[in-house]
Amino acid sequence: GAVSAFAVADAGPFTVHFWAPMSKWFISGASMLELDRPTDKISLAQYSALTMTGLLFTRYSLLVKPLNYNLAAVNVALFLSSGYHLARKLIKADKLKADCA
Repeated sequence: GAVSAFAVADAGPFTVHFWAPMSKWFISGASMLELDRPTDKISLAQYSALTMTGLLFTRYSLLVKPLNYNLAAVNVALFLSSGYHLARKLIKADKLKADCA
């Protein structure tokens, strides 16, 4: 049935192609749970790296075999959540510069 087909799939639960994205969901989830995090506690370097990782690996996940939509989805989530934090940090930095000038 459906469970057997899922279990023996190329990106099924008995392969690394399944568990790597599942653990990456925790990174994305942590970023999503802190959407109201103060901008002074947001690391520009860390969120720049996370945003670029999400962007680049979304594309990569659609090129590799086996095609892994779970990996693509988690990278899109990582890109969006960390990009949101990065944008907030950059907007806040621009606002501070404008206020000081």
